[in-house]
Amino acid sequence: MKEHASKEWKTFPCKLIAHRNIDGKTFAHGGFKNMTDISNASDLFLNKAAQIFLKAAQTSSFTEAGERFGMTQSAVSRIIKHWEDEWRVPLFERNSRPVRLTPEGQVLKQELEKYVLSFGNLAQNIRQENKLKPLIRIGCIESLSVDLLPKLIIRLRNKTRQLVSVVGTSDVLHQKLLSGELDVIFSSDSTVDLANLKRQKIFQEGSLLVFPRKMENSKCWKSWDSLKFCGLPFLKYHHSSGGGKLNEVFLDTSGISFPHQLEVDSNSTMLALISEGVGWTVSRASTILQNKNFMDKVTYRPMPAPLLSRKVYVLARRNEPEILMNTFIEEACRILREDILKELVDIAPWMKQEIFVLDPETKLLKNIQGKPLKDS
Repeated sequence: MKEHASKEWKTFPCKLIAHRNIDGKTFAHGGFKNMTDISNASDLFLNKAAQIFLKAAQTSSFTEAGERFGMTQSAVSRIIKHWEDEWRVPLFERNSRPVRLTPEGQVLKQELEKYVLSFGNLAQNIRQENKLKPLIRIGCIESLSVDLLPKLIIRLRNKTRQLVSVVGTSDVLHQKLLSGELDVIFSSDSTVDLANLKRQKIFQEGSLLVFPRKMENSKCWKSWDSLKFCGLPFLKYHHSSGGGKLNEVFLDTSGISFPHQLEVDSNSTMLALISEGVGWTVSRASTILQNKNFMDKVTYRPMPAPLLSRKVYVLARRNEPEILMNTFIEEACRILREDILKELVDIAPWMKQEIFVLDPETKLLKNIQGKPLKDS
């Protein structure tokens, strides 16, 4: 299989490795201009047909595989059919929708994923040994984008050749992670499909109620029933955000409902509306901390029972080297524990024992007093 005259697709092992001839020398390569452009181990170690098969197998969709590689669905189908002819076994059952792997295809998918992970770790070790620092693309939810993300970037900048950060809602970040546009993300959405992802919980905090400053002496926060008659409407976070989805599920399962007129997906917009006396909401201390300019314009109070906790996770694709995710988690947890935890407790002192940060060594979430979270 050839893309153009200067590129050869060799057959070791099992017709999987792409090579490029440069000045008479052969280098393993996935089609990028230089080694620093490579962000995905499958691009480095698999030829195009293997990459396309693996993407189609992971998504159960020739169309999605085509979108990933800028090809039509029919082109993907032809390439996979040609590969099936070379292997002399059917890899997909095409008479089902979505397409399903045959037993032979399932075995090949599993072996390829092991192969990519193994060589991905090898590539990462080689880069570290030779100080070839990779490109790292980070996705971060808005509530951690001011106090955690900049400090994390500063700590990681000497460990990577190039670093890119993107701030967005949990839904958007998950899509970018799955499509290969991001390498590792912070997310507060616990409902995401983990089929091709690995996840570690690093942080947990209780929720609180946020009101305009003029309501600081009000007692309406003491029960959900009294909140219905507090004189201001409930402001809802849009369900596309992790916080919005969290609040929505909590209120629905708790049988609590409030009529709402306004719905936003931005923490800063939400707090700006509350500071203007438009309404109140359910939020988190980390949101208040990120928007310090609103601290003296709003007031925050404990939630009445039942209580709601938000969890923050680090997610990466399963084929990413373990060293990337481990380094990311260690640095993020150090910042949360050393720089952020005390400030969160200062905002909501009643939650002193209810805000937890992961200890990477013990794998336990611990509060500011060092007490572990049960079942963490």
